[in-house]
Amino acid sequence: MNCTTPSNLNIKSLCLNYGNKKIPTSTKFGKKGNPRLSLQTRSCLGNGNGGVRSNGIGKRDGVIIVDHGSRRKESNLMLNEFVAMFIAKTGYPIVEPAHMELAKPSIQDAFHACVEKGANRVIVSPFFLFPGRHWHQDIPSLTAEAAKDYPDVSYLITAPLGLHSLLLDVVDERIKHCLSHIAGDAEECAVCVGTGKCRLH
Repeated sequence: MNCTTPSNLNIKSLCLNYGNKKIPTSTKFGKKGNPRLSLQTRSCLGNGNGGVRSNGIGKRDGVIIVDHGSRRKESNLMLNEFVAMFIAKTGYPIVEPAHMELAKPSIQDAFHACVEKGANRVIVSPFFLFPGRHWHQDIPSLTAEAAKDYPDVSYLITAPLGLHSLLLDVVDERIKHCLSHIAGDAEECAVCVGTGKCRLH
């Protein structure tokens, strides 16, 4: 299952949200000045079904939210909680958690679960902050391996979280809550609870 790229695809209309930032240096430009994706950013695109659809999630789309995976059980369970929150927020019919390594379910497990639930297209959303090696190499490789068993199912690997304005609010909220906690004005947040990590040293 090889990833295909429309030659005139505009990055700004796809899944890399750079706001007013410059287009990455790995982007090439076509005759009309439209940015074209180089090999390094093609994992944003789906394969089959004519490439990326513009009509959002359909009833036969499966979504996999994949994080790194941890040897710490509590950390892995947090992904399950996030996926439950995501389903409640979006109403998407098929959403599965996956860990890239170290824990189950794997990307292959999640891909299989999506197909079993009726998906004919799978959207893999990396729950990673920036596009490092895992996004460039490991997740595409593991997803391609999982897709080998389903030649009629296309898939898409989206951009990681990246430079998104909503993350500014998340970081700011985390900082303020932890400061409130050490001042005795707030309980530990759901991330830190029971760990004793949120304290001055």
